[in-house]
Amino acid sequence: MANESPAKDHNACLRCHAMTTLAYRDLDRNKIINLSIDSQALAHSVHGKLSCVECHDGEFDRYPHQVDAQNPPLSCVSCHEEKDDAADRHYRFTTIEAEYKQSVHATSDAPEAEGFNCHSCHNPHQFRASQVGEPLANIIHADNQLCLSCHELARARHAWLPNQEKHWQAVRCLDCHTPLSENGQTVSHQILKAEASNHDCVNCHSKDSRLLNRLYQYRAATNLEHHGWINTAVFNEAYVVGMSRSPLLDRLALGVIGLTLLVLLAHGIGRYKAYQKVTRNRT
Repeated sequence: MANESPAKDHNACLRCHAMTTLAYRDLDRNKIINLSIDSQALAHSVHGKLSCVECHDGEFDRYPHQVDAQNPPLSCVSCHEEKDDAADRHYRFTTIEAEYKQSVHATSDAPEAEGFNCHSCHNPHQFRASQVGEPLANIIHADNQLCLSCHELARARHAWLPNQEKHWQAVRCLDCHTPLSENGQTVSHQILKAEASNHDCVNCHSKDSRLLNRLYQYRAATNLEHHGWINTAVFNEAYVVGMSRSPLLDRLALGVIGLTLLVLLAHGIGRYKAYQKVTRNRT
């Protein structure tokens, strides 16, 4: 008889689920369902310190699992209750849920959107929230790969965008494809339709860039606090034409240019007068 001792920690579950070939065929949908889990990714994920059975309850606390083992569909909001603490203002899950319900992912009739949920983007066994101080390039790459993993044709559809690859290395898809949030969150989960997304260059390439309230919001404040405005203006990780400007630096630069022109003009006048004097002496 098979051993049915309780699975008390990850190791018990990963004895099977760490196998890369663990899967089954869903006959109703005619799809192969992958049941393998990357143990290293799980250990470093935001849920890495949780026991498996904290989410997978019911018959999942014993193994082998019964064929009819079921547990209610897992929802982020069912565990992550609304918090008013300032430290959690970026992760208000009931607000996120409300935004998602207005998203194109929730309202689309496209076959690809069927069954779409939080886990379609945020793999619960791998997801890690972006950390303060993490290089922006890493954050941008990770976020954009989530979108591109489904939207393979995005490059062709963004042919209108000048310097497309440079934009994708410096800004997230979400920064253009979500509305500005007024509830204290840096990113809205209301993904817009393509025609409703930002197409106006000035929205980012201006002094009041929308990026200041999104990707660069906390990073800019942190750099300014620790290094001062000069280092922030000169050494910041991202330079956005039209946004990364300091009026004082502009005036100083214009002053230096003007002074240089005055020196050159004075030098030229001096050379000309010296030439005239030499010419008169010779005659």
